[in-house]
Amino acid sequence: MTTWTIAWWTQAERERAADRVRLALRDWAGQWGTDESIVAVAGGAVAPAEAAVAGWLCLTGSGDWDGVWLTHPDAAAQGLGGALCDDRREPDAVTRHGGPVSQAVARQAVRALAASLCTRFDWTAVNDDAACVLPTGLLRGGLALSLSVAGAPLVLVCSAGVARNVTARLPDALEVPLVSLPQVIGLRPVTLSVALRSVRLDIGSLCSLTTGDVIALDHKLDEPVALLAGDASPVADAHLARIGPQKAIRFGRAAP
Repeated sequence: MTTWTIAWWTQAERERAADRVRLALRDWAGQWGTDESIVAVAGGAVAPAEAAVAGWLCLTGSGDWDGVWLTHPDAAAQGLGGALCDDRREPDAVTRHGGPVSQAVARQAVRALAASLCTRFDWTAVNDDAACVLPTGLLRGGLALSLSVAGAPLVLVCSAGVARNVTARLPDALEVPLVSLPQVIGLRPVTLSVALRSVRLDIGSLCSLTTGDVIALDHKLDEPVALLAGDASPVADAHLARIGPQKAIRFGRAAP
């Protein structure tokens, strides 16, 4: 049986995430004596083959909901060294302020970059430098961003739960102001319906569904559902319940 965590990010959300990560790296650029203009961030992608290679550093969390990963310093430092290499010096050294910077220092620069991200977004850092692979299922719901430091490529991958904060996703339907029930239905009979948080599937995932597959909704078990009336206006929060052999709903927060 397959269990999926699914999320969907708009182009505006991807651009917003790129801007926020770029701002988070301003302090890092200043600390390492570089201009912030050498840092570029854009939407990215990770191929399954890349995800399966132990070339990632876990910054926070551990799973496909609460984790964040960055290109591992060992791999990133090599690219950073090549990007900043001074042709007049040895090819295994990089240059900063006119002096050689070893690959070891380049690794420190990447680790400092990771620390800046953890500080800016209030992530609890994982004290483990071991290279790892990305969790199974992360690419279906996560958000990948492509970082370029003086032309050296790095990739930042955020799980679905963390990406909601990084993209500054707008509140969902359950968090919008409720409409007064009389205002919606007046004196007319009306059909009530219950809605969970929506899920979007790409066509490939939809076509690959088989009997027994489980789709993980972006809706916690103890989270209220939305009670919709009339024109699908949310009129109350409710909780799933049971009366004898039948399913039921228990009213919670409602508009006055």
